[in-house]
Amino acid sequence: MPSQFAQFEARGDLLSVRLTADELSFTPERVWNPSPSRAHRTEPYPVPQALQIGIQGNQETGAKFSPPPFAVEIESSGDGARTLLCVAADAGWHRWNEVLFDAQADSVTCTIDLEGHTSPADAAEHVRLLLLPGEPDESRHELLARGLRETYPAASGQAGRSAPDWWTKPIYCGWGDQVSTCMWLEGPGPEDRALAYCLQGLHERWLRRLDEAEAPIGSIIIDAGWSPAGVWEPDTVKWPDLRGFIDAQHQMGRKVLLWLATWLWDGLPDEWCVFAGDIKLTADPTNPDYMACLRERVAEMVSPEGLDADGFKIDQLAYCPNQRRPRGGPRFGRTDSYEAPREPIRLHGDSWGCELLYRLQKAIYDAAKSAKPDCLITSSTVHPYFHDTFDMTRLHDTGIVSGDVIEAMRARSDLSRAALPGKPIDADDWVSTDYDQWMRYTCGSHALGVPCLFYAERFMADWHNEPTTSPIPLEDLRRIGNAWREAGVV
Repeated sequence: MPSQFAQFEARGDLLSVRLTADELSFTPERVWNPSPSRAHRTEPYPVPQALQIGIQGNQETGAKFSPPPFAVEIESSGDGARTLLCVAADAGWHRWNEVLFDAQADSVTCTIDLEGHTSPADAAEHVRLLLLPGEPDESRHELLARGLRETYPAASGQAGRSAPDWWTKPIYCGWGDQVSTCMWLEGPGPEDRALAYCLQGLHERWLRRLDEAEAPIGSIIIDAGWSPAGVWEPDTVKWPDLRGFIDAQHQMGRKVLLWLATWLWDGLPDEWCVFAGDIKLTADPTNPDYMACLRERVAEMVSPEGLDADGFKIDQLAYCPNQRRPRGGPRFGRTDSYEAPREPIRLHGDSWGCELLYRLQKAIYDAAKSAKPDCLITSSTVHPYFHDTFDMTRLHDTGIVSGDVIEAMRARSDLSRAALPGKPIDADDWVSTDYDQWMRYTCGSHALGVPCLFYAERFMADWHNEPTTSPIPLEDLRRIGNAWREAGVV
């Protein structure tokens, strides 16, 4: 049975399409969400089940991808019939934050809330729902990949492109050591206190320890705290010579990425920000003055005449302006959720939803590539529309895993490969409080992508009770490095 497209109808602020069991040619019995749940569920749900997929995560779409593909698979357990439902849109028309799939025994309804920021009648001309029947012996991820190739062929065209060798060398990210050092010295408390421990001297200390253990690190991520979250300028108290640090790493054959927070507004003037009433929410990517400053700062950070950094870890994606569930704030750990305002959220220009996130990330990417073409941009926007806004998918925080952590995270890497074939994957390493599980994952994450290490000195053992941390034996760091060497990833 060939693919077909269903037409959305405009209803108030919504776009909606309802497919009956007759139109699907089978009775829906299960619905599969390609994005794993917060509890790492990867199995289909029995109907009735509503699944909300969007930039902000929830219990059922909890893999921290902002956003994952707006797609589900509808299945019948009896005869094995199944169909992929995938929302797609023309460039410039992904003007939503989330899509709701409501699977019932007699129908499936797909609803897109445009939140009053786009005319549904206009959007209906540019948004469509793909119906793609599964083939015999085709896996769920293979069916998803086939549907995404049909709806976003440009993303598939990147498969097979060569990348600089250094992109695939193991990564060290200082955030884990920032947090564990904070907890060790200050005791249990909020994670955002770790911003104070993003210090040049501590990073030099942690890297000396990794060198002593002969850990084959190819890239370093300087995480949150090196600058105000909104303006991306070095805090010279914490980093008295960031350019000198980067130069020293280059001399040792290592690259340096800087953490960039999208949306957070610390240091930005009010006129460059998005407001809900009197509440200052986020940076505004529709403001031309803000975007000009952003491009200038990005170029300065990666330019050889500036800091000469080698790229960015783009983070905090889920704070994209949202009329129904607004969130925002100045920096990591100082954000809030707010009641939905009665009046529309105010922006300088005209756009909304995924298009705002695309515009922001695309501006960072293009400015960085213009200044340093081989720089590396990582992100967790695992949707093919964003294929030209970053280079490497980051699997993001692991969270609590009750079973095999590598298999749990494999579902995320499988989703990334289906959505963005050919893009390398940062396997990440944050956060587990089970030391043995963390060792298994860190030693074995090369099976999922580029291995990453978040700790050089102390492990985060307990968020709430003393002792909050435990020392990491140098021998365990050697074990990690040896596992990577044996896998041939260094």
